[in-house]
Amino acid sequence: MDNIDQFDQFFKNSHYNIVRSLLSVSGLWPFHTLRRRCAIYLAMILVLGSGFTFEVLGVMDIWHDSFEVIDALPLLFFPVVNMIKMIYAVYTLQNIKLLLINMQEYCLSPKSDKETKIYNSHALYGQKFGYIYTGLVLCHPIIFQSLTLMTRLINKKENEEKNASSTEAQGAQIGLSYHVNYMVDIDTYYVPIFIHTAICEMSYTFLIVVFDVLYIISIEHCCGLFESLRYRLENAFNFENNNNNLTFTKNLSYSNIVYSIQRHTETMQFIVIMKSVYSLPLFIQVGYLVLALSIVGFQIITNTENINQVIKHTAYMNVLLINIFFENWQGQKIIDSSEKVFESAYNAEWYNMPVATRKLLIMIMMTSKKPLMLTIGKFFALSYITFNAVIRTSSSYFMLLRSVQ
Repeated sequence: MDNIDQFDQFFKNSHYNIVRSLLSVSGLWPFHTLRRRCAIYLAMILVLGSGFTFEVLGVMDIWHDSFEVIDALPLLFFPVVNMIKMIYAVYTLQNIKLLLINMQEYCLSPKSDKETKIYNSHALYGQKFGYIYTGLVLCHPIIFQSLTLMTRLINKKENEEKNASSTEAQGAQIGLSYHVNYMVDIDTYYVPIFIHTAICEMSYTFLIVVFDVLYIISIEHCCGLFESLRYRLENAFNFENNNNNLTFTKNLSYSNIVYSIQRHTETMQFIVIMKSVYSLPLFIQVGYLVLALSIVGFQIITNTENINQVIKHTAYMNVLLINIFFENWQGQKIIDSSEKVFESAYNAEWYNMPVATRKLLIMIMMTSKKPLMLTIGKFFALSYITFNAVIRTSSSYFMLLRSVQ
């Protein structure tokens, strides 16, 4: 229990406090008791499960209209993707715990002042970026729900005239962000229904923030490790090795290269753990984003006369674009940082090193020649190339929908 308290206190007082807070609220903080986590899971099942059930019933009401179903798919698959990610996170909770333990161990491990400064700069950047990303993403469901409510208020009289000739499923869409069927009169119970749908939408988005902020912190941890490693390689002769556990020889460069090999191995192991946590969820998420971008783009084009609908769908598309760019941008940072390790090893003063030290340096060069990367579903690497491929694929499906309109 003391170790758990110390671990919790470390994250509370470090740059990682944001990820600790988000994981705690979502029930994914691995150092909480099982009873506490299960209580959070039960609350999430009741809220999110009920919202998804009513949404499925709403889609069943419009099943006869293929275009209405297509319009409803992005917001129907949105909770599905997030619930799958949540279930998989619970399944891989031990791996999340390993990520957090590795972060703590590196922070507390002995290293030079310059390496500490380099790493802390990345940790601080991850903290600030995490706060900005959280605020930016959580603002979008608020905007989305506000525009939905505004649509009902502006078009209230017009919608009342159309209710006589519209179906119940179509009427349910008025003033709500997606098709639902609560098995009660929408107009009579509009306020509680709207509040429930808004809470569900905010909860789904919050889960995205939880996974992505942990993703940000993990990526910055890796980038900090790579940059510290590069500094050690490029300055193998320039400072004393203050890690007494790694002083295997009187030769300073040999000791520093051995230390660098250990850090490089730890970083590669950390990325392997990250893959086990994020590979499958990100694969499912990218597939959803391809589908959602094409359909939302189609919705914007076909509703150009309704400015409220255009603004609402545009706000939703912005979230999708930000999210897919963010995932690939962070993956590209891993590729770029790992590639630079080879350059730093090559730029080291290897020509002044003993033969034994040169052989160790060659080991780092061989392992770092091929950049490390985060893969999704073991098929695609998260990078700018994958982002471009997602946009082009979404555009192709968008043109297909336009052609069959």
